[in-house]
Amino acid sequence: MNNHLQNAKYLHVQQVLEGFEVVLGWETRNKYRILDENKQPVAYAAEQEKSFLSSLMRQFFGHWRSFKVTIFNQQRQPEYYLNFPFRWFFKTLYVSDASGKPIGKLQQRFALFRKKFDVYDQHEQLIAKINSSFFKFWTFEFYQNNRKIGSIQKKWSGALFELFTDKDNFVVTFDDLNMSVETKALIMSTCLMVDIIYFENNTRKGGVIDLLD
Repeated sequence: MNNHLQNAKYLHVQQVLEGFEVVLGWETRNKYRILDENKQPVAYAAEQEKSFLSSLMRQFFGHWRSFKVTIFNQQRQPEYYLNFPFRWFFKTLYVSDASGKPIGKLQQRFALFRKKFDVYDQHEQLIAKINSSFFKFWTFEFYQNNRKIGSIQKKWSGALFELFTDKDNFVVTFDDLNMSVETKALIMSTCLMVDIIYFENNTRKGGVIDLLD
């Protein structure tokens, strides 16, 4: 996975839907496929909580609950761990590597008519800011010293037929060619955070349907 991140200019991230979520609207574990520029799978991500209690928490508390997501490589080996602690306001995401070493965090900030996040490295140093305006609801841009270094864009036309296709959910773009693997991992992780916070409770149109757990 890190080799793909090292050279990647952008990634495709697809939501994986299960049968219960499509037919009954029952929120199941968050799952994703991560594809390279040629739309070849390079990684997978999945929420780890599988218990009945976790399922109930998912239905009633949504993204405010505490949960964890693991990003796996093609060999199903963990590459990154994403920890979402319980928050009523201003969600925080902590990201660590396969050894458990922290590589950074994302902090949601207060904003009116826009969406704001701060991105920190493992030393708690601010390395980027996300400022998504009201008029760019589907786009999240990363800025470092007023210079754009990357973006996340949701690809969803809202068309009914997309329920049964493998349309891309998101495109993650890395504009800075000298960006470190750790920063790319934080941006990739932000994509999952954005989906969980802002789109978790929608009908998941435009996602990937997976009838198998």
